[in-house]
Amino acid sequence: MDLGLGGRAAIVTGASRGIGRAVAERLVAEGASVLAVSRTPGDGPGEPFAADVTDPASAEHIVAACLERFGRVDVLVNNAGGAEPVAFDALTDDHWHRAFELNFHSAVRLAAACVPSMVAAGWGRLVHVASVSGREPDPLFAPYSAAKAALLNWSTSLSQAHAADGVLSSCVVPGITRTELVAANAEATAERTGASLDDVMAKQLARHRVAAGRFGEPGEVAAAVAFLASDAASWITGATLEVDGGTLRAT
Repeated sequence: MDLGLGGRAAIVTGASRGIGRAVAERLVAEGASVLAVSRTPGDGPGEPFAADVTDPASAEHIVAACLERFGRVDVLVNNAGGAEPVAFDALTDDHWHRAFELNFHSAVRLAAACVPSMVAAGWGRLVHVASVSGREPDPLFAPYSAAKAALLNWSTSLSQAHAADGVLSSCVVPGITRTELVAANAEATAERTGASLDDVMAKQLARHRVAAGRFGEPGEVAAAVAFLASDAASWITGATLEVDGGTLRAT
C-alpha cells in the first residue's frame, strides 16, 4: 500500500533508538526525507540533528533545519520522552518539572513551530507518541503518566484548531514495547535482585496485563505512526490509536 509519503519531509524526535528509530526507518522506507532529532545522534535512518527538546529554544532550530535541508515540513512525530520510577511520597517539584518538559512541553513547542508552514501548505500531520500510562496511570510513574494524559488531551485541542487547515493531529498509544530502555531496565533489575532476565521480563508482562502475552516491537508502533502521517489517514484527526496488544481494557 502506497501511503503517499514520497517527497514528504518529516521531523522525528527521540530518533536515535527504540520507537523513534523505528519510526524514522519506516518513514524513510516510505520515501520521506527525515530529520532524525536526538540529543546524541548516531548512525541511523534520515539526516541526524542534535538537539535537546527540553531546551525551549530548540523547537525553532529544529524546524529551521528541516526547512533548510528539505525545503518543507510536512510531518512532525513527537516521540521524545522518558520516565523514571519514583515512589509517590518521594516526588518533588523537580520530578514533575522534568517529566512535563520532556513529555509534554517539548511537543507543544515543536507543534507550534511546525504549524505555520503546514497551514501555509494546506497539509500537515502531527503525530504524538503517548502511552497507556496516560489512560491508566502508574503510581510509580505519576509525573510521566500525568504528562502523557496532558499530551492526549492537548492533541485533541490541536486537531480541532487546525483540521480545517488540512493539519491533522493524533496520538499513538503504545503499550510496553521491547526497546533498548526496557531491556536495560530489565537487565538492571535482574542484576539487582538476582532474578533471571526471563523472570523479570515475565513479571513486567504480568504487571502490564498484556492480553497478547508478549511485548510489542518498535516496528509495530512505527507502522501505526506512518499510517497516521499519511494520505491514508486523511479523515482521521483527534484520534488515539492504541498499539498495546490489548493492554487497555476500556477507552
